[in-house]
Amino acid sequence: MVFAFLSLCIDPLIRRRKGGDFMMDSHIHLSYAYYDQLFPYIDMENGDFVIREGKRDSLIREMKKRGIECCIEPAIDVASNELLLRLSSQERGFIYPAVGNHPTRCIHSSLRDFKRVREYAKSPEVVAIGETGLDYHYERKKQHRLKQKLWFQWQINLAHEMELPLILHIRLAHEDALRILTKNKGKLHGGVCHCFAGGADVAKVYTEELGLCLGIGGTLLMKQQISESLKQAVASVSMESLLLETDGPYVKPERPDGIVGKRWKKAHNTSLILPAVAKRIAEIKDIPIEDVMKITAENTKRVFHLT
Repeated sequence: MVFAFLSLCIDPLIRRRKGGDFMMDSHIHLSYAYYDQLFPYIDMENGDFVIREGKRDSLIREMKKRGIECCIEPAIDVASNELLLRLSSQERGFIYPAVGNHPTRCIHSSLRDFKRVREYAKSPEVVAIGETGLDYHYERKKQHRLKQKLWFQWQINLAHEMELPLILHIRLAHEDALRILTKNKGKLHGGVCHCFAGGADVAKVYTEELGLCLGIGGTLLMKQQISESLKQAVASVSMESLLLETDGPYVKPERPDGIVGKRWKKAHNTSLILPAVAKRIAEIKDIPIEDVMKITAENTKRVFHLT
């Protein structure tokens, strides 16, 4: 029923505006090596999620045809910075790089690694510092969390030095993250709490007290309880505080009944699901989907200073 309704509302938009520049993916990973080979990925057809196969080049071509104007790719570890900078130079004006070190990777990183990140940040094409933040889902040891906090502070300082926004990865750690961000409020140059999955109270602190945006993606299309809490958060903040994202190849929507679990598990999430995310936000906000696409694109340009 839900997917049939999406079909009626989304597909005419795709057909009418195919080739247009009306959506931006504020968080996706496209430089991974497995994109060099044929891989399964999630697409949309007649309002339903479907699985197709392709390589990175064909996926990027399809993204452009569907009206994805550009996307932001953040680093996940120190080594990935070089890969995404290389890809962004090949897709200049379409893929914008953010450099940094993910909180789950930084526990094995050194001061020397931070100096490398700092050098990457000097590249003129870099639009943000990230992913950075705190992730307590896996790292429960005290020394690991302390290392995450150290790297978080380093990257906040780096973003301030370079006058760049932050791309935040905060998982099961909002209390500590907000404490650190509030302490450094004077150093912030905007940014986004990506893959946001918190409630309305937390959302308002990020947006109203710290002036940050929330990245909304596949989590909003899930049936879990976390999705209900996220709906309330989306409803509670202004449209000017929301960005569309996918976190591809991760954070997939709820698996449709017509796709076998193993196929869905192997498929990569992509920017091609953005119309479904925009549609769900439009339902929550009770505004046209065109407005969601337009406003979130403008927000992305503003946050990352895109021309």
